[in-house]
Amino acid sequence: MHIDIIETLPSLAKLEDNWNAVYDADDEAQIFLSWKWLNGLLSHSAGPWFILAAKADEAADTPYVAFFPLRLQTTIKNSDVFHEIRMTGSADYTGIVCRPEVENKVIPAFARYIRQMNWARFKLDNLRMSERRVRLLLACFPRASFHCTEVDMVSKVDGIDLSRCPYVTLPKDWNAYLETLSSNTRQKIRRLLKQIDAQGEYRISVSTPETFAQDLKTLLRFWEARWRSRKGDRMDGLVRSNSAMLTRSFESGLVYLPTFWHGDRAVAALATLVDPRKRTFSFYMTGRDETFDGPPAGVILHAFSIRHAIELGYTEYDFLRGNEPYKYSFGCAERKIRGTVLATRNGGNLGGRIDRRSIPDVLRQATELHRKGKAADAEIGYRRILEVQPKHADALHRFGQLLTAKGDFVAAKRLFRTLTAVRPDAVKAWQCLGQVCERLGQYEEALRHHLEFMRLQPELTDGFVAVGRCMVKLGRMAEINAALLAAIEPASGLSVRRWRNGGDAPDQRADREQAMSQH
Repeated sequence: MHIDIIETLPSLAKLEDNWNAVYDADDEAQIFLSWKWLNGLLSHSAGPWFILAAKADEAADTPYVAFFPLRLQTTIKNSDVFHEIRMTGSADYTGIVCRPEVENKVIPAFARYIRQMNWARFKLDNLRMSERRVRLLLACFPRASFHCTEVDMVSKVDGIDLSRCPYVTLPKDWNAYLETLSSNTRQKIRRLLKQIDAQGEYRISVSTPETFAQDLKTLLRFWEARWRSRKGDRMDGLVRSNSAMLTRSFESGLVYLPTFWHGDRAVAALATLVDPRKRTFSFYMTGRDETFDGPPAGVILHAFSIRHAIELGYTEYDFLRGNEPYKYSFGCAERKIRGTVLATRNGGNLGGRIDRRSIPDVLRQATELHRKGKAADAEIGYRRILEVQPKHADALHRFGQLLTAKGDFVAAKRLFRTLTAVRPDAVKAWQCLGQVCERLGQYEEALRHHLEFMRLQPELTDGFVAVGRCMVKLGRMAEINAALLAAIEPASGLSVRRWRNGGDAPDQRADREQAMSQH
């Protein structure tokens, strides 16, 4: 198998038809691995992401047969830089998109490729994948070389097991679905929906392009009120990210959002992700007015959505992660997802270096640590960048500044000299190189660098001051006077030349002549 890496949006855009063909053929694929979902997600994702794409050979026209979406997370701590490869897709389900007939070859090929990368941890979070595929993947990470830990997915707050995911297989007929429920639930749903269908005091509206923004605002307001006490400081960010995600998903035709009303009062809303390719509805988020004392809004909205899905010919209603008891009243079966963490035995990155994709992130973190005065961690960040990209201009410059502040002028000089070779037009590099040479007492060399700084930035006085300072150290006072006069003369012209030659300046002579005439 040949593996390519897809890491730009234009490259991903070209794969839409190929991706959809593989997605349609894979019975394990789900909406969070669909091209439309991932394209929207990655268009707004910070940090490096990449997709491993497998095909039979290197030929340009050979179609891909599998895709593995991943992302890279970087942390600087404990005097080193650590990478964690994580799954890309969603907080709910992740996995691999693969033609079933080639999974025995593709999945080990993906695993071998990942083993060649530089990482300390590989986190397979919320993995919705058959045991067959999981075994194929994990077999390439033997316990002799890697720690393998299963993640406990039971919430410590409420005991909900997030590894258990209830779902309903939908029949073709609404009444046939109702017959799968208990008699009490069946009667309850019929009674509640009858109230809605009567269009009396209760009704349900479904979002349109004209109403979606307001409907989403209503949903998020209810959801925030319910969960802010638990989410705390994370809530504002979660509201923003969910708003952006649901908006772009709605624009792509992936969201069904009904709102339950009591007269003119919105009392609950529910957002469901719609996958027309796999014919599934996936319940994503709900919120309700906690002060409403009427019919059970959650039951009504789920029943309404399930009925609508059946009318459209959809085959599954997925409640996603969590075994909350109410979900099972809708006639659910259950699937399991898993969380597994692979870690290197020594705790460091494979290969002992950073991944090139992480360089912008490492630089950003190192610069922030530098700004906060955490020089040791900032230094390791700069060093790790220069190990894989020795001519990285920003890392050279910032590391040189850090070493200068530490008093390591010899090492700083090497970095600034390299920087001037890499970026001969970088004004600041010449200035910094001149300054460290001064600190080392190398005034002749410092003078040359300051003169280059002056040539590149003649309007700044810093260069004149630095040149003068070096000439004083070198005892070249006559040259300092000449340089000062050369700098002043273009502005003063004839008067400066006469003054330099011992004559009167024109304004002085005029003043003297005027004074004599008064006597």
